[in-house]
Amino acid sequence: MAVLTASGISFAQSSVSIYGRLDVGMNNQKTTGTTTIGSASTSTFYKGNNLVNEDGLSTGLLGFKGTEDLGGGLKANFVHEMDLDLDVGALGVAAGRDSTLGLSGGFGEIRLGRSYTPLYSTIGASDVFGTTGAGTVNQFGMAANAVRASNAFFYASPSFSGLTVRLMAQQNNAQTNASVGGAGKTSGNGFSVTYAAGPLMLAAATGTEKGSSIDRAGALFAATAAAATTAGTATANANAKYTGSAISGQYDMGVAKFFVGYTTTKDDNDTSVAGGELTMKETNFGVAVPMGALTLMAAVGNNKGSMAGEPVTAKGTDMAVGATYALSKRTTAYFKTGTYNKYKASDVGGSEEVKTTRTSVGLRHLF
Repeated sequence: MAVLTASGISFAQSSVSIYGRLDVGMNNQKTTGTTTIGSASTSTFYKGNNLVNEDGLSTGLLGFKGTEDLGGGLKANFVHEMDLDLDVGALGVAAGRDSTLGLSGGFGEIRLGRSYTPLYSTIGASDVFGTTGAGTVNQFGMAANAVRASNAFFYASPSFSGLTVRLMAQQNNAQTNASVGGAGKTSGNGFSVTYAAGPLMLAAATGTEKGSSIDRAGALFAATAAAATTAGTATANANAKYTGSAISGQYDMGVAKFFVGYTTTKDDNDTSVAGGELTMKETNFGVAVPMGALTLMAAVGNNKGSMAGEPVTAKGTDMAVGATYALSKRTTAYFKTGTYNKYKASDVGGSEEVKTTRTSVGLRHLF
């Protein structure tokens, strides 16, 4: 060792850590729906009332992360996370969460693998409850890769006086001899700009996903006539396109922290066919009031939807209240109750109404 040190050779410093988030409690969830066509109405009802359930405040996870100092300000970083289902005592899906490897330095950070898209991170920042449980950011569901992107490249710039830029590009080319018109190929990209300084945070983002089968119109507007689309076929899958944009903001006054967001998305099952594009717009507001270890929270959201080429409209509301109590720096007790994904969709042929209510009481522990 003395010889190596004298010769100027140094060993890179590295560290690996295990971390996680446990969330479990009592949960009651009920969904009701009514579909009306002409004078005929059909009702549906679902109630989930497990004595103990997970993810009332946050999703459970088990993660590994590490960093290695390569010298000259350059570092290698990795992270891999897995679902942790505490209610049934199981390690859930070993993939699907964040899983990246990359380099960081004065240029910022580059990561390769799977992680949150810039668009979804911006949307989630506007919800006081986050994006789990009875939150107000719903969009009646989103495209699969609108949350996390796989087979992706991520870049985050250094902070320039509080300003940070994030980029994402994703492509999965899984064609086979049976593929039609590149139907096995998916791609996506995202971009965001965030300003965070003192009590203020402002962010704007956009994102696009192409080539996946995006077909929620039938579930959302079950009473409407069929859209002019060939959704479900290989050709339609290749032509599917999802686009979204969002702005969000937070302002911490000390006595209260305010959240606001506006999101617009468009799902097009088949861009080669006119009509059938589902456009959603969502506005949400929230406030958190800290009172020592106790924090009171409330939020409200408003959703509007329309389908091109059809006389279809949809309006929805989300409302939630709750509280957290910090038992320690790592353990939090919580209560949340809300009505979300409450909407009514209608056209000249009929209407559909759906409402979901959820109440959760539980504990979250970080390690």
